[in-house]
Amino acid sequence: MARKQKPVKIKRYKNSMGTSTSSVYKIKQLIPVIGIVLALVLVGFLLGKPLLAMLSGAGDDSSSSQPDTSSQPVVSQPVESQPQPEPSEIPDNSENNVTVPPVIQKTKVYYYADVNLLTTENGIDSVISQMQAKNATHLVFDLKNKDGNLLYASQNQYGSQLVADKTVDLSLLTAKLSAADITPVARIYTFMDKMISTVERSTAVMYQGTDTRWLDSSAALGGKAWANPASQIMQDYLLALTDEIMSQGVKEFIFAGFHTPTGYSLDKRDFGASVDQVLANMKNLLGTLEAKISAKGGWSALQVDYSEIQPEGNYAHYIVHPYQLGADNIVVTAKGADYDIGQLTVQLPAAVQNNDVSSVALWVTDGVNTDTAQAMDSYFVS
Repeated sequence: MARKQKPVKIKRYKNSMGTSTSSVYKIKQLIPVIGIVLALVLVGFLLGKPLLAMLSGAGDDSSSSQPDTSSQPVVSQPVESQPQPEPSEIPDNSENNVTVPPVIQKTKVYYYADVNLLTTENGIDSVISQMQAKNATHLVFDLKNKDGNLLYASQNQYGSQLVADKTVDLSLLTAKLSAADITPVARIYTFMDKMISTVERSTAVMYQGTDTRWLDSSAALGGKAWANPASQIMQDYLLALTDEIMSQGVKEFIFAGFHTPTGYSLDKRDFGASVDQVLANMKNLLGTLEAKISAKGGWSALQVDYSEIQPEGNYAHYIVHPYQLGADNIVVTAKGADYDIGQLTVQLPAAVQNNDVSSVALWVTDGVNTDTAQAMDSYFVS
């Protein structure tokens, strides 16, 4: 008997991915959401560090009263202009406000050195060291002494014949002084000069009616000749020496012995001119010297001893009071053993204010009470 045919069953298969059609549809709906989430994660990652920095800054602000502007741009704000005080007017708000008195700078502090100490380089260095220890600013030294000898190598027609045995090297001296910020000051004895008439006789004061040189004492007692202030040759000689010295670096001068002779037999002096003419020549020469030196940026002073300008002093050999010779500056010499130096420091400045004199310096020549002279603007130390 034939086998009976079984009915055929129809099976329903899922898709090849193992999901139903509805599941696929749901997955498709989730894809955009997943993309948005990924995008948010990326943005959060990129912005996370700046956000943390900002939050950190906010935390600092809450714990500190001073804002951190190191990473922020500076925005200038318009400020109303206020007058600024001068540096000296800025108040000192310190608890211990101590007023310091101003330091008064002395105009000039002089130191005199014998030329014998300046003839060698070591000697110059030693003098400079001594000056620095005393805060001296100006070195005074003779270049024409009381006898009339020159203490430097002169090329002048007359001066070259009157050079002393020991001389100073002016170029070396001025260079070393300049390096030490010290000003050289040359002292020149003018009419107190017994030597010039030995090489040019016409420069001497003569005995009246003779061709014999007048002496301030007997020859046996060491009497000496004097240069004649009325002699044109003598005046030209002093002007030439001043020019020569300035050409070698010295711009400041003290003129000493600037008067007619003193001594014995004064009534027998013959200047070849009247007293008024002698005075006119002296004033004219002093004015010419000052103008010549000033034109080169220099300075000069007339040296006078206090005995001649004190109230009871005798200034006959100046013919007029020394303050009336026309000198702009005066150097007064005095011995501390003979005078009250403290009194002079008050008297001298007051005296020059009452006369046509610009400045006065006190030179205590014997070293007694020298410190007292420091009350003046300009003085000598020893």
